[in-house]
Amino acid sequence: MADPTGATPQSRVYATVYSPSFLSMFYDFYVLRFNMRYMWGCPTDSVLLPFFSENFSRRHLDCGVATGFFPAVALSRPFRAQSTQHLTLLDINANSLVAAHNRVLAHSTGTEIKCVKADVTAPLPKALKGERFETISMFNLFHCVPGPNKLDAIGIFKELLTDDGVLTGCTVLGRKHATGWLSRLYVRYFNHAGFFNNLDDNEEDIRAVLEQEFKEVETWVIGMMMLFRARKPRRTVDELL
Repeated sequence: MADPTGATPQSRVYATVYSPSFLSMFYDFYVLRFNMRYMWGCPTDSVLLPFFSENFSRRHLDCGVATGFFPAVALSRPFRAQSTQHLTLLDINANSLVAAHNRVLAHSTGTEIKCVKADVTAPLPKALKGERFETISMFNLFHCVPGPNKLDAIGIFKELLTDDGVLTGCTVLGRKHATGWLSRLYVRYFNHAGFFNNLDDNEEDIRAVLEQEFKEVETWVIGMMMLFRARKPRRTVDELL
């Protein structure tokens, strides 16, 4: 039976798991500290945060915002204190948008913030039509998104980039990339519980989609995490030349 509120199974899971209390009390420590370092083998402080910060422009779209940790810390750096900053936050969960919005403003009161509640696998929301961004981030997003067509989001959101724009992101890969029995067990449990949807995710498939949509692509695998950076989105006209 369809949910009378129109909520999808995915949004219901996120509304339950990513509650205000989980986001405020547990997410940063459990997901960004413990899991990233000890389960997925890719520390937040020494790998993910520097990667995010070096690809964070003055006109940025962050897809899948969680607690807003990455943009908030990037904006707290001294050299950004006086810079003009526009940040658009996009997430399927209203709780995450509120948490990220408040956290960013606590670190950078002058940042212009726009919040958009949307599913990354759906067509571009009206609120973003006509927008252009220098950089877009998709950190810790795809391993949570269900459905065989979730990587379509790459092609959908590349249309919001400037011609020399950059898309960056990271995602936990599936069982093929497990680094040991514990990480293999862990990723299986997360998929069984419905928190993850990445059992068969692999670097080759993700890179193939990135290369289809962008002219320049770089990927790295650290532990079970895949990091990617794609530059210069392909336009329809490119295919005709």
